[in-house]
Amino acid sequence: MPPDDIVRRVRSRQELLIELEHDALLDIIIWSRWPVRKSASKEELAREIARIDQTNYDSLPKRGLVALARLRGISAHESDNAEDVIRRLRKADGPWSRLRRKRRSVVASFVSKLVDRPDNVDTSDYQFLPEDRTDAASARESLKNQIEEHGLVGGLANRIRGAADDYVRIKLDEIEHRIDSKLDEIDRRLGEWRDREVANRLKILRITLIFTVVVAVLSLGYNVIKKNVDVESPAKTEQSTVSPSPSPSPLP
Repeated sequence: MPPDDIVRRVRSRQELLIELEHDALLDIIIWSRWPVRKSASKEELAREIARIDQTNYDSLPKRGLVALARLRGISAHESDNAEDVIRRLRKADGPWSRLRRKRRSVVASFVSKLVDRPDNVDTSDYQFLPEDRTDAASARESLKNQIEEHGLVGGLANRIRGAADDYVRIKLDEIEHRIDSKLDEIDRRLGEWRDREVANRLKILRITLIFTVVVAVLSLGYNVIKKNVDVESPAKTEQSTVSPSPSPSPLP
């Protein structure tokens, strides 16, 4: 390719990245579950998006659809219908991509039937089928879709990772429940101790108040008795000092 064409394509690519929103590129990354930093530049995101080969465009937001189509050189605008953009993307994938998807679909159907076979169930304890079969169907369909999109190893790895996440979430819920029960028990014991302490303090205050009243009554009685004693003692003293003079004796 001539150098002028290379420079022209590089500049047009740079202009396209300037026009595209950073959040639209992040939507594509989230859709593909590709490990990147959120603070990555548009150039880094574009390099990572170029390595994506997923074809489940139905789960990609419209903003990401338009950005992905424009990055792949397909004409797309925000005013276009999402189904039209998806049809253009599938058409641009080529026959090999469709063939690979069909192959993965066949493998996914076989693996999902093999994993969900009734022979794998322990027959020692009979179990009826669940009344609502939508959960089993959705689980089988999700495994099939994962194998179709990510391949056999990637789909099984995602399934195992999801089961591990569910197990961890259940265990975390159990731990949280235990912690809540322990905290409730501690709160209950603290409440009992607080009530007991308040009762003891009220008892001490009542005893102190009674003792204070008794002391006040005794002090008041002592003061009254002392006052009466002081009043009687001066009267006796005056009577003893003002006694009658003796009569003169007769002359011989």
